[in-house]
Formats: sequence, C-alpha cells, structure tokens
Amino acid sequence: MTNTWLVLLPPLIILLSAFTTKNIALSLILGVSSASLIASDFNIISSIILILNQLKNQIWDLDNIYIFGFLFIIGILVNLLNYTGGAHALANIFTKKLKSIRATETTTVLFSFCFFIDDYLNCLTVGHIMRPITDKFKIPRAKLAFLLDSMTAPMAIIAPISSWAGVIISQLAISGISLNLLDNPSIIADPFIIYLKSIPFIFYSFITITSLLFIINKKISFGTMYKHEQIAKKTGNLFANKKHNIKDIKSIIHKNSHISDFLLPIVILILGVFFGILYQGNYILLGGTETSIITIFQQKYNIFPILFSSGLLSLCSGLSYGLIRDKIKLNSLNKIIINGINLMLPAILIVIISWTFGALLRDNLETGVYLAKILLGKINLVLLPALIYLVSTIIAIATGSSWGTLAIIVPIIIPMIISLLKLQTPVSPELVYLLIPSLGAMFSGSAAGDHISPVSDTTIMSANAAGADLIDHIKTQFLYTFPAIFSTTCAFVISGLVGYNNFWKNIIISLLSGLFICFVILLLLNKFFKPKTIK
Repeated sequence: MTNTWLVLLPPLIILLSAFTTKNIALSLILGVSSASLIASDFNIISSIILILNQLKNQIWDLDNIYIFGFLFIIGILVNLLNYTGGAHALANIFTKKLKSIRATETTTVLFSFCFFIDDYLNCLTVGHIMRPITDKFKIPRAKLAFLLDSMTAPMAIIAPISSWAGVIISQLAISGISLNLLDNPSIIADPFIIYLKSIPFIFYSFITITSLLFIINKKISFGTMYKHEQIAKKTGNLFANKKHNIKDIKSIIHKNSHISDFLLPIVILILGVFFGILYQGNYILLGGTETSIITIFQQKYNIFPILFSSGLLSLCSGLSYGLIRDKIKLNSLNKIIINGINLMLPAILIVIISWTFGALLRDNLETGVYLAKILLGKINLVLLPALIYLVSTIIAIATGSSWGTLAIIVPIIIPMIISLLKLQTPVSPELVYLLIPSLGAMFSGSAAGDHISPVSDTTIMSANAAGADLIDHIKTQFLYTFPAIFSTTCAFVISGLVGYNNFWKNIIISLLSGLFICFVILLLLNKFFKPKTIK
C-alpha cells in the first residue's frame, strides 16, 4: 500500500483541513490518523497500535526530550525576563531608538543574524525579545511570525558554523563523499569542503533574506497580511480583529529594571551553546585534543543536549541574579516556572503530533521516496537542479522536516548524478560538474519546504514565539514566500542554461536574475493584490 498514490493523501488532508477548520491540532490528528490507516492497510487496530508506538518513540527519544526541556526552559526564561523587568528595560531602550515600523522590522531581522547558530534558538529568542517592541509599533503578530520564520531554516542552512552543518556533512558522508578510500567513496572529496562550495548555490536562502529586507524597506504589503497590517494600524488589534487564545505574558514594570536583567541570561545562553559545541568537539582549551574550531564545527555534534544545558545554565543564572537583586522572591519561583511552562505547552503538544506525522510519512509510508522516484523519473540535465529543488521543496512541505528531506533526497540524488553522467567510481568532484549546483538545489528545497510547511516545527515555534495564531501565520506567510520560491526555481533554470564552466559567473547571473524576478513579483503584488475593504 505504501508504493501507491495513497501515500500523498495525509499531507493533502492536513492542508485542506487546516485551511477549512482553522484548527491545526485537529488537522494534524486527521493527518496522523489517515497516515496510520494507509500504512496499516486500513486495519483499525493495527493503525492505533502504530500511532501509539510512534508517539512513544517521539516522546521518549532522548534528543526530543532535550528539545522539550529546552522549549520549557525558554518559556520560563521569557517569563522570568518579564518578571524581573529585563524585557521591559530592553524594550524601553529600543523604543527610544526605534522611530518607525521599518526600523523595528529591520532590527528584528538583524537580531536573527546574531542567533544564526541554531534555528530553534533563533526564532524563540528573537521572537520573545521583539514581541513587546513590535506590539508598541502596532506590527501585527502574523508579520512578526513571518519575519522570524524567514530567518530560521534559510539562515541556518548557509551558516557553516551552525547546528545544521554537522547534519549536512554527515549526510554527504553517508551518501558516498569521503577522502578516506577505506570508506569506498563514490566521490573522493572532503564533505565539509563540498558543503562550503555548495553554499553560493543555496539560492533560496539568499533570495529569501534579501527579499525580506526589500519588503521591509519598500513597505510592501499585500494579500491577507495587508489586512492584518491595516487593522493593526487603525484599531491597534494585532490579530485582524479575530478572537484568539494566545497566551501573552502580562507586562510587569519595575522602577529599577535594568538591561543587565536581560543581558546576563541571554549572553550566558549564547556563550553556553558556543562553548558547549567546543567542549563536545573535544577542543584543546577545554581539556580535549582538537586544536581547530572550524574542524569541530564540521563534525556531527549533537546540538540538543547543548541547547538544553545552556538553557538550564542561563535560567539558573537569571533566577539567581533576580534573587540577589531582590527582583524576585523565593515564593514567586513557583509562579514563574508554571506560567513559563504553560506558555510553551500548546506549541510542544503540536510539535509532538507533527513529529509523529513526519515519522509516519518517513518510516511507514515513505512518501518522500515515492515522490522522488515519480518526479525524477525523466530528467533533462539542464533542468536537473531546478527539478531537484522542486522535489526537495515538495518533500519538505509534505513531511515538515528539512533534515528528514535531506536524509531522503541526498542518498538518492548523488548516485543518480554519477549514473546520469556515466562516470566510474570513485571519481573526482571536478568531473561531477552537476554535484555542487544539485546540492545547492537540495539544500534550497529543504529550507523552502521547511519554511512554509504547516507541520514544520520552526513554523509552529515561530508562531508561538511571535504570539501569533498558527493558521494566520501559515496563510499570510505562504503568499509572501511564493515569490522567493518561484524566483529560486527560475534561478536554477537560468543556472542550467548558463552552464557550469565558470563557477562565479553562473552564481552571479543566476542569483541576480532570481532576485530581479522576485523583486518584480513583490512590486506587482504590492500594487495589484490589495483587499478593497478592511473590516
């Protein structure tokens, strides 16, 4: 049953349900139920057992436990920063310096550059930092969520020093790229160097980030987002006049609040992640034997226990500092912790269900493999990178996982390219001229699909960090992201037509063409796609 078109139904069911019922939890449950029924040949008992097993696997997976812990810590930390007045002190500083919506939105994007090391850390931290500031400028929550989400996967995948780098390098190694002949490689090369060379071809990231700044600078607004922005401007309602159940932390104003209440835990969090990676990588100054920081970040380190440990250290430091400065009392700790947990609990529950759904698609239905085989059946080499990009995007949208997409698509594409070029293995990477652009296309597609997928964890977390309604975020973001997705497709088509004889000539022509197309589409949408009435 898993080799038929039925494996495509569960993602479609989720999309249709989400847009009709506007209930993402219900939609995910329908998706999980349909996926398990198909995987079990419509045997209800087997289907229930499969769901329970997958739920157990997601809940008790050690890495996932670390993620849950980190998310709860972030919720408590956010509540603490509000309670001690640190968030208020930061908001006051920025409110005095920021004089416009444009400056505030630009600051949100620039903040994201500071947290490039991990996509979870990025959207959660920046979202909770900027939310009170964007509220003062009447920026709708859906717009904030869009700004956050646009800087998660697209930013992390082009950062060689990030939690994504190790995952990408390990996938390349698994797929046959290695310098060690004992590994029986298909391509004799350093996986990290191959990844570095592919970064300029990750067109989606560069087009998305640049178009984001273009949207802000030109004050582009259209579609549903236009409604949200106009209603926020006229009424101050940040949810397009809709009823919402978003749990916002009530602002607590302290007369003696200081920016140090904010900076101490946040700086410790960032430094904790950085030094945690160095420690796990056996860095010589931390008692190990490895002397190169770059080499450590090439490795497949486990970011999740590092995030958890750094978050816990940050939280303990913030609590201790608050107690020392008499900003919080011992009898208030229980309230701070419980409110922080409640802040993140809805998002965590949705993430668990979405992970379960992704696992069913990946492990039981093999939806990604089915899509790849169908869509990559007939290939024109000139259009190969563009087709790989589209396939990767579709798989990432369906599964909600960029890392899962890479695990599916990279082992399929690399051997396929070698076969299409009729090369004998092991082979030098210079002879596999389609390798680098194809990898850029795969990475672009995994980031693009993760960006707009309604079941992606970063989509869910960005909405939560912004305090936005998840369905509003999905609906408003899709139309704003479409120009970048379409333009990236055009860029890869142009790349194939230009040819790969001159690396940088190809990059410049393709990327600039993609950016130009994206800007034109955005300007046209801004001019012609505005609602006539604002209710």
